[in-house]
Amino acid sequence: MLDLKIENIEIPIISDNITLKGSIYYTSITPLKAPWIIVLTGFLAHRGSKFVRAFSEKFAEAGYYVLSYDYRGHGENKKTKRIDFIEITPKIFSDIHEVINWVLQTQSIRILDDKIVLFGRSYGGAIILTEGYKDQRVKGLIALCARYDYATVPFEIPKDFINKISPKCFVKNAHLNNERILLAHCKDDNRIPFENILQIKHHLGLRDKNVLIYDKGGHSFEGHRDELFKNIIQFLKKL
Repeated sequence: MLDLKIENIEIPIISDNITLKGSIYYTSITPLKAPWIIVLTGFLAHRGSKFVRAFSEKFAEAGYYVLSYDYRGHGENKKTKRIDFIEITPKIFSDIHEVINWVLQTQSIRILDDKIVLFGRSYGGAIILTEGYKDQRVKGLIALCARYDYATVPFEIPKDFINKISPKCFVKNAHLNNERILLAHCKDDNRIPFENILQIKHHLGLRDKNVLIYDKGGHSFEGHRDELFKNIIQFLKKL
């Protein structure tokens, strides 16, 4: 393992007078200027969660600067035991724009060609395919086991809320999608139905090589993480 370095930082969300706790990963041999990967966690997870930390370290060791951060109401930003999902989620989704602003404005000396990539699983994947998708400053979008339509969750939520967080309402079939987007899902995922990736693939008009499918591995890609990571790196090198 390379000499891993971690900087703990705070990202201000000026509109609401709050800060988001975050960490920047890199190594002793990371170039002065390199692409950045922003890691988005699953719901109720945080930047110290095992899956998030594992991939943050992998990307850093591969030569990238990696930023993982805690959403509002999550991790170090959690101030109460109860999270109002309906109230906080749209703000969590839109916060990604402020995180991107922060990287571009404060880390310009370390970012190569303004190249920013978003990587996330589940809830993080939904953020990537909604607010992340429409932010044209983002060069690459890597979404793992993302939900296509939040109308399919096993509990009732308001329709206007669903429309704010469902990739179905944001993504379009555009000619740059195959250059910009990589998806992955396991057929035996017990949290996000496998059919979601097929719906997203069709909606985006993605080629087969932009959609990684595994028979087994569940929600965490168990047994396939090394293979998944290698495929992601190959995709990143083409951006």
